[in-house]
Amino acid sequence: MKRFLSNQNCAVNLLEDPVIGALAIKHGKSPAQILLRYLIQLGVSVIPKSVNQERLCQNIKIFSFELDLDDVLQLEKLDRGEEGRSIRLGKR
Repeated sequence: MKRFLSNQNCAVNLLEDPVIGALAIKHGKSPAQILLRYLIQLGVSVIPKSVNQERLCQNIKIFSFELDLDDVLQLEKLDRGEEGRSIRLGKR
């Protein structure tokens, strides 16, 4: 969820995207919660991984709000096509 390749072959951090940041502010949620909620509303099963107590609580709270149609349309505009769906795993 964190990174995908843009058409320019550079990693883009979705958690720092201004559109996602604006939606996070609008809903009073974190960028990660916005992205998880978006996937849930698309019908995608997500299994977020965390051992951090605060993030575990945030992950549960994605069911306390919904993205409206305008929110979803803004997120859909971020689609980078097939190339953007490639995952680049960073160093651990």
